[in-house]
Amino acid sequence: MFEQPVIFPALSPISSIEILTVFTIASIAYFLVFNNFEKHVPVQKRLGKLLIVVGVLAAIGILFGRFAFWGVIALMTIGQMYLHGVYFPKHGINGLTAEPHDKYLEIIERMKGKR
Repeated sequence: MFEQPVIFPALSPISSIEILTVFTIASIAYFLVFNNFEKHVPVQKRLGKLLIVVGVLAAIGILFGRFAFWGVIALMTIGQMYLHGVYFPKHGINGLTAEPHDKYLEIIERMKGKR
């Protein structure tokens, strides 16, 4: 798709296939696997959030190359693994089902600084 990254032209470029792959995997994870965590958010807002995240990732890939693109995805994945595998269970929430849901919503509100 791109001949070279804009900022670091010596690095390997990202392809449109990689961006579409990330979009597909993120969509499946977001709308099917972890649907319980976002069922209180309207679908339009969820879709917008997904498009923004993939758009920012694509911009990172275009500007900084393949290494930065996959590096940011790796950091995001590590963060999600910690959140769902350590933080939520430590606070009494199942990391795969978001149960009990009212307790999950309470923690999310606290994390966002609304309580």
